[in-house]
Amino acid sequence: MNYNKLKFTLSIVLLLYGTVLSAQRFEQAVVDKKSEMNVYYFDNEPYAYKNDKGVLEGIEVDIMKSFVNWLKVEKGIELTLNFMAFNEFNTFYNEMRAAPVNTIGLGSVTITDTRAKEVKFSAPYLKNVSVLITDGSVPTARNEENLRNDVMSLAPVTIKGSIHQTHLDEMYQNDSTYREYVYVNDAIEIPMKIKESAKYYGYVDVISFWKYLKSNTEHYVKMHAIANKTDEVFGFVLPNSTDWDTAINEFFESGFGFTATKEYHNILEKHLSFEIINKVELD
Repeated sequence: MNYNKLKFTLSIVLLLYGTVLSAQRFEQAVVDKKSEMNVYYFDNEPYAYKNDKGVLEGIEVDIMKSFVNWLKVEKGIELTLNFMAFNEFNTFYNEMRAAPVNTIGLGSVTITDTRAKEVKFSAPYLKNVSVLITDGSVPTARNEENLRNDVMSLAPVTIKGSIHQTHLDEMYQNDSTYREYVYVNDAIEIPMKIKESAKYYGYVDVISFWKYLKSNTEHYVKMHAIANKTDEVFGFVLPNSTDWDTAINEFFESGFGFTATKEYHNILEKHLSFEIINKVELD
C-alpha cells in the first residue's frame, strides 16, 4: 500500500471512529432519538445482581429502567442498556475511570471529594450509613480507648478500594498503627468472616448489615455506633469525558426530583423492608 492510500485509509478509519464516538454522546442522542449505553455494575445484592433465575435486578437496576422510561417520555429518546458485571469493586471503579463516554456505573459508590476528581457522579440516589461491626463477644466500644484496644486490635476485613477501606485507613493513620487487611469481593463476606471467627471486624454499609441480619439470625453480631459514618450518599458513576451526566441529573433533579416520587419509594419497598428504608431513603 502506497503512502497516499495509507493516508486515505487512516482518514476513513478516524472519520468512522469519530462518528461512532459522536453517536455515543447524549447531544447526538438528542438528534438521533436513540442511543446505547454501557452499564457497568458491581455485583452486590440488593443494588445490582442476578437472582436465582439468572435475571438481573436490584435497586440500581430498577432506577436505570426508570431513567430509560423517563428519557423516552420526556426526550423521545430510545435508550438500549448493555449490562456488564464486575465481581471486584476496585476493578469496576478503575474501568469506569477509563470507560467510553456512553457508560454509567452502578456500584453503590459513595460520593467523595477525592473520587469527584477522577469521575463524574450523578445526583445522589440513596443515603448510607457505614457501620463498624464485630462478633457479639467483643466488648462494645463506648469511647476511643475501647475502640483502639478492643476493636482495632482485631483483623480488618474489607473490599479493596472501597470507602470502607478508606475509613479503616484513617483509623490506623490517626492511631499511627498498621494492620494487614483481609480482602473480600462482596460486602456480605465481611460479616461472614466475623461469623467464622471473632478475630475479624470491618465496615459494611447499613443495607448489607440489614441483609446479613435477616438471613443469619443465629449469629450475634454487633455494630459499634461510636465509629459509624452517617453522612454518606451513593451516586451513579460516569467517566469525566461524558455529557450523559446532563441527562441523568435532569432525571434525578427535575421537578421535585425522582427521589421524591412514589416510583422511587416503590423501588425501595420492592427490595428493602420498612425499618431500613427509613435509614437510607433520601428526604
